[in-house]
This record gives sequence, structure tokens and C-alpha cells, in this order.
Amino acid sequence: MNCGLKIIFLLFLVALLAACQYESHSEKVWTHDEAGLFSASFSKDGTLALVAASGAPAHLIDVANDNHLHEWQHTEQNAGIIASAISSNNKFAITAESNSLALWETKSGKIIGYWDFPTITDVAISENGRRAVIGMESNKAYYFDLYHGRVIHTFHHDGVVNTVALSNNNQYAITGGNDQYANLWDLETGERQQQWRQNFKIYNVALSGDGRYALSNASLGKAKLWDTQSGKMLSQLPMRYMTISASAFSPDGNTILTGRPNQRIDLWDVKSGDLLNTWLQPKGALWSNTAAAIIALSFSANGQYFFSEASNGTAQKWKVSRQ
Repeated sequence: MNCGLKIIFLLFLVALLAACQYESHSEKVWTHDEAGLFSASFSKDGTLALVAASGAPAHLIDVANDNHLHEWQHTEQNAGIIASAISSNNKFAITAESNSLALWETKSGKIIGYWDFPTITDVAISENGRRAVIGMESNKAYYFDLYHGRVIHTFHHDGVVNTVALSNNNQYAITGGNDQYANLWDLETGERQQQWRQNFKIYNVALSGDGRYALSNASLGKAKLWDTQSGKMLSQLPMRYMTISASAFSPDGNTILTGRPNQRIDLWDVKSGDLLNTWLQPKGALWSNTAAAIIALSFSANGQYFFSEASNGTAQKWKVSRQ
């Protein structure tokens, strides 16, 4: 065997061995947009997906039946949906363009409210759909009353706010920004409860449903899990230069899913930081580059399955298992 063939054979073996470490078979696959997606979000139970291609309207989808329920856009100009969120009771959704926010009723598809906001970056909605957290480039985030159209609290950073999340019990909000801080806020008082600094800009945060645990991830940096009461770090996920593009806590809060720009999904133990399993969509060929970023994740209500949405427009249902 000549040198070139040996190299190709060795590369094939390495790829094959690496693939054996990952789960690659999903329970079901849907194509939500063949052109690819710019933004996506799931309901807490994974039954609804809200997806949008670049510069396009948002589509609300019944995931199990792959049924497109509604198409939403804010204005006739439609600058494109950059962020979205669905309330935990599945009754309401919000969509954000760069300079506006809209509230929708998921059953009828009717618009309930519309507001102008400058330079929105991310959004999260409360369990009952009455309130939202709106991250902005203007170094702040608003805790906003969607029914009365007023700002309840303003959360300040010393840089662009890139990412926001809410706990399901309406106790906490978490925001992450270019100032390298993830801040935990009390929703009743508006006061900052905890502040965690990392060495790079924060681009992903998450809260468990009961607000006990928080995740913060710095771009090309560390991913850390925190106790929201004590402020102490519970674990640091043992991956170098890890960028998280999506995350979701399990219903019981004991595990967390993280998605990456290379379409890899990992399941972690929250308290220990142990890697429990990995899922990776197989490539068509050894030298091909078909990977896409994971842009949304959600567990099923019973925690036995999870759903993923990738930037190539592919949604998948996976069985939760541990290696």
C-alpha cells in the first residue's frame, strides 16, 4: 500500500472510531426549511417549533405532524425574524426583528401586541406569556409587561447584551453580554442577585425551570454551571474552546443539553459536569462538510426524548440515553 493510500485508510479508521463514540440515529427527522434557518425556538415540551430563514417570516410548526400552523411577519418590509420564544403553556409566542417585537396567539395566529425597540438581540417569554425579557445592543435588557406594554425593570450591562433567559417559575432572569458577565436578576425587585465573570463575551445562558441552576458560556471559552442561591460554581464542562449555540435544561433540572456549531449535541450532568452522551449527525462522506449549527433544543415533557433544530433547516427527535 502506497503512502497516500495509507494516509486515507488511517483517516478513515480515525473517523470510524470517532463516530462509534456518538449516537447518530434519531427517532424522526423533519425538514422545516430547505433553504436553511437563521433563527429557531421550541416550546418547552418540544411540541411546537418557531423557525425563520434569513430575511423571511417566521413559521409556527406542529412538530409531531410537521404541520405549518401560521406564518408571521411584523411589517410589509419584513427585515427578518432574528429571535423568537414560545411560552411554556404553548398559548403565546414572541418574535423579534432587529427593531420591533410582536406577541402572537398560537391557536388563532392573531397578533396581540406590537412594539418598537432599538437593536434587539435576543428574547425570552414567561411561562404564561404575560412578560418577556428583551436583550439589546444598547447595553441593557428590559423586563417587559406584554399585556400592559410597559417596562417593569431595566437590567444594565457594560456592553451589548447578547443572550437572555427566564426561569419557568418567574423568579429569575439571566443576561449575558460583551462585558464578559452573566448576571442573574430577581424579577420581583429588579435587583442583581449574582454576577459571574468569564474571560470572553457571553453568548449563551440558560436557567433550569425552577431557577436553581444556571448555565453561562463564553464564546470559544468555558461553559459553567452555577447554583443560583449561593452563586457558587457547580461544575465546569470539560471541553476547551467550547462555543454553545443552543442549550436546554431537562424538566427535573439534573441534566442539560448543549448544541454546537458543528451539529454536535451533548448531554451533561449538572452537578458533576460529567458528559453523559453525545449525538452527532453523520456526514455523507469522510471529506464532506455537511455539518450545521444546532440553533434550538428542547426536552419532551417527560424528559425521555429531546428535539433539535439545525441551521440547515433539519429538525430531529432523539431518544435520551446515557453511554
